[in-house]
Amino acid sequence: MENKMKEKEFEEIFQKFSEYSLTGIYIIQDGYFVYVNPKFAHIFGYTIEECLNKTHFSKFVHPDDLGLVEEQLRRRAAGEVTFLQYGFRGIKKNGAMIHVEIYGSSILYKGRTAATGTMLDVTDRRQAEEINKTLFAISNAVNTTPNLQDLYVAIHNSLGNIMDVTNFFIALVDIKENSLHFPYHVDTVDDEFSPITNFDTNGSLTGLVFSQSRPVLLKKKQLEKRASQKGVRGVLPLIWMGAPLIVKKEVIGVVAAQSYLDPNLYTEQDLQILSMVSDQIAIAIDHKRTQDALMESEKKYRYLFKNAPAGIFEIDLEKFRFINVNEFMCKNTGYSEKEFLSMNPLDFLTKNSKNLYMERLEKLSTGEKLARNVEYNIIKKDGQQLSAILNNDFIYKNGKLTGARVVAHDITELKKAQEEKIKAQKSAGENEKLALVGQIAGKIAHDFNNMLTIIMGNIDLALMDCKDAAIKKTLELIYKETMRGKSLTKNLVAFARDQEPRQEFFRINEKIDLVINLLKKDLEEIELIREYKTGVPELLADPGMIEHALINLIQNSIHATSKIEHPRITIKTDCIDNMICFEIEDNGCGIPKEQMKNIFIPSFTLKGDKDGTGSYKTGIKGTGYGLSNVKKYIEQNNGNISMKSVFGTGTKFTISLPVKELTEEEK
Repeated sequence: MENKMKEKEFEEIFQKFSEYSLTGIYIIQDGYFVYVNPKFAHIFGYTIEECLNKTHFSKFVHPDDLGLVEEQLRRRAAGEVTFLQYGFRGIKKNGAMIHVEIYGSSILYKGRTAATGTMLDVTDRRQAEEINKTLFAISNAVNTTPNLQDLYVAIHNSLGNIMDVTNFFIALVDIKENSLHFPYHVDTVDDEFSPITNFDTNGSLTGLVFSQSRPVLLKKKQLEKRASQKGVRGVLPLIWMGAPLIVKKEVIGVVAAQSYLDPNLYTEQDLQILSMVSDQIAIAIDHKRTQDALMESEKKYRYLFKNAPAGIFEIDLEKFRFINVNEFMCKNTGYSEKEFLSMNPLDFLTKNSKNLYMERLEKLSTGEKLARNVEYNIIKKDGQQLSAILNNDFIYKNGKLTGARVVAHDITELKKAQEEKIKAQKSAGENEKLALVGQIAGKIAHDFNNMLTIIMGNIDLALMDCKDAAIKKTLELIYKETMRGKSLTKNLVAFARDQEPRQEFFRINEKIDLVINLLKKDLEEIELIREYKTGVPELLADPGMIEHALINLIQNSIHATSKIEHPRITIKTDCIDNMICFEIEDNGCGIPKEQMKNIFIPSFTLKGDKDGTGSYKTGIKGTGYGLSNVKKYIEQNNGNISMKSVFGTGTKFTISLPVKELTEEEK
């Protein structure tokens, strides 16, 4: 009797414990529930009576997990285990799927083996775990996907683990166009995903979410009502939900899902989940767009760096070495990239430029502000120099000068062009001046020559009748100076004339011999060496101009050797590189270095009262127009004249004229 009282007492205690338990409690025997507590029935959405009455356990198990549960029941019925823990997916009365965990064991119930245990509904926990996994997957996809399109796919796949996203799209704001566009969309029915504007007036559900900046869930009746009032863009779904993509309080787009088959597919809880996940989606998309923009910017920078029409390089000023250099810089200087990266940046500057660069760095390191564009001279690999403007963008870290990014613009050719322009302007000015001088000199020379002719005629007559030796000597001196005056006027007239050369073929060797014969008397005391190259072709030039040039040059050599103990003049001819060349070299007094630049200037002379070095014999005078006329004649015949001279040693003039052949028309 006492034992029965105790059993009844224990049964009452178990009954109360079971009724108020927060976990489901059950007993299964022969595959059917023989006992369930209120919590168990609540978990699956049934009454206790619906769970009993010969209800088979398979009614509560998802078909895909049925095999697992049967195996666990078999093991307990066979006595293989006394306690086990496992989980499976359950099916509620309304068809919803849940996740449960079982803590079970075997007992004897009414004399036979039965399976008992407690059950926890872990759907919320499992869902939270899946959401966390989804959030992590979306976040991780930013670094694992190569581009935005692949990120959208990864987001779609990740969301599929926590909700039905068969019909899914992502819309983003285009600020410039003030529109929403759809970079990613998957839909089984609708294919209208062109950009949209006027969000509030065109029936766009996406625009509604964007405008209100909050999640929206619209079910069938709400959708039908909206369609009748404002219209709905595209095919009308049975249920639709969307959440804004927000970054730093700014809506950058919308993520949405919809169904055309199940009007109850989504709940407020699904909307909350989508809203929660949308924050991570927004961050991921914004991060990826920023990342892609940086990559595109880097790509453009690399392209510009590589293909820029200017030299670009970077310098580490702490270690004083190049750390980057583009192809243009390598090509322009002759150094390879490998050679550059092993060089000290100062090694490719000239001494003066190196000192300038170091001075500037010292000033910059003290915080002094300097111009960014500075001209430097760079030494190329082959030793040649080029001029460059270096545009320096200096880099500071914690106030310390650590590096520089430099753009080098080669201005070598520009400087040459500027120098040529200045030279041309100077030459044009000189030519204009000379033309004016020539016009005046020509008129004066003509009138003066007429006067000298009268004087010379009268002196000739006076000499014929003069018997007084002293007077005769004076008249001869006057006559000599008058002849010199006529020579001067002859040069002035030649200088003033701007006539076209008269082209004829002649042998340069023969022309030189002719001039030597004319000056035979003046050359009597001078050693004359002639080195004529055989086979020199005929020269097509103005014979008078060339003869006049030869006379002036040989006379200059005769005058230059007037004080030399063993005077010598060497004349050479040759044909080199299709040019007929002749040289006139003497071992005379030479020309002072500071006067070299003036020798071709009209009226310039170092003879007579201009002989400050005492290099010429007394009585030797110059007109100052001889060499200027020589240069003029040679250039008029398309030739070149050059000179080398060392004061006290001698002078050499070299003239080169092109070899020409007459055209058929000229013949």
